[in-house]
Amino acid sequence: MSEPEPVAPAAAPVGHEPRRLSPMTPLVRGGIYLVALVATTWDDLLAGRLGPIALTLIAVLAAGMVAGYASWLRTKYWIEDDELRIDTGVISHQSRRIRVDRLQGIDIVQPFLARLFGLAELKMDTAGGSREGSLAFLPLAEAHQVRESLLARRDAVRRAAPAGTEPPVPGALPAAQRGWQPPDHDIAALDLRTLVLSSLLSLGTIAAVAGAALLGVAFAFQGMAVVAPMVPVVVGFVLVQLRRLSGYHGFTVSQTSAGLQVRRGLFERTTQTITLARVQGVVVSEPLLWRRLGWAKLDVSVAGYGGGAEAEGGPSATTVMPVAPRAVVLELARHLLRGRPTLPVDDEQGSLQVDPDAVPLTSPPRRARWLDPVGRRFLAAGMGADLVVSRGGWLVRRTHAVRHARVQSLRIRQGPVQRRLGLADLVLDSPPGPVSVRLQHRTQAETRELLEAAVVLGRKARLAALEG
Repeated sequence: MSEPEPVAPAAAPVGHEPRRLSPMTPLVRGGIYLVALVATTWDDLLAGRLGPIALTLIAVLAAGMVAGYASWLRTKYWIEDDELRIDTGVISHQSRRIRVDRLQGIDIVQPFLARLFGLAELKMDTAGGSREGSLAFLPLAEAHQVRESLLARRDAVRRAAPAGTEPPVPGALPAAQRGWQPPDHDIAALDLRTLVLSSLLSLGTIAAVAGAALLGVAFAFQGMAVVAPMVPVVVGFVLVQLRRLSGYHGFTVSQTSAGLQVRRGLFERTTQTITLARVQGVVVSEPLLWRRLGWAKLDVSVAGYGGGAEAEGGPSATTVMPVAPRAVVLELARHLLRGRPTLPVDDEQGSLQVDPDAVPLTSPPRRARWLDPVGRRFLAAGMGADLVVSRGGWLVRRTHAVRHARVQSLRIRQGPVQRRLGLADLVLDSPPGPVSVRLQHRTQAETRELLEAAVVLGRKARLAALEG
């Protein structure tokens, strides 16, 4: 089980009055420099003397603290009707206004030093996948309250509600009771043992072990001169694995009134909320070495989040579960594809059929082996009443699923070799993200039939969504 989130007292309501960031902000921002100063001059400090280097660093640190304090003093934020306004700047004044109706998501991030002081940073994503701005640092309780206020104001603006009112979100608490709320309940949690084993059972780890064995042999016969150039590669690989373990440590998925909440991170704690209504599709990944253990990974495409691929082993904003038993991953996938904040059991009587495993899949014809002699055996795709599913990959088997109502456009793609073989691809376009549904190497007649069926089902799904 993951560690419980600390229960913080509710902060004062966020309104039109300008507010300042936490007064501890300059200290947190300059903390790394303070640590560097102490580490650099530790011997001199113990000896009771300060050399020229220590005096220079102290002067630089003092100047930085003064500048940081002046910046904190000049930085204020407040909410004005449909805008979040942030004024800052010591020498040149800057006034940033962020339209709340363009907000796609607001993440709460706690770097290591900020966690020590009970502070957090708000990072705001806007339409188009860009990061519009941030508020660093706020007390944790205030950060949660500002996020709740902004999301509620965003929904109010989008629904064209009268200014100052906050229409209730399905499943949400009344505004007067909302404030800072702990997660409603945990759905899934990643334990450390599974996380470590999943990192060891990766092709990268096996390649690293094989490389280390070869280096050992080379060292035994040729000495350090041959091994030394490869040392940075080994160090880099170890750092990537440590970053992955740190980034996904304590990974917990919870259902809250605002959506699906993901919390992760050992040193830098991140709290991310996924609005279920903005989920475009999911992809279930099953690496070769995980299949015997029945493990899988779940990623999601969310409107406005962009690609969000893992960078240098670090966590991705699109990952909903980095590793878990396949049954747990599929349950999360169904919950996300439903697109509404209800418990899975509530939809047993519903009309949506969003189980990727329930959609019958078929393989491309045999003549597709001329185009993809190895991968054709692993290609499969199918179309259900509410879902389109495609599967592919040998080393990493990926199952992409998207609801008909979320498909942006459809197109048939045919290359010159496909044309000669009488094959074609049906491509379903979605917003940028890890989900990419492709019905590859189908016969021309089947591709046209699938296209017409997808158009009809998509129109029906969108009408049902409007009526619902």
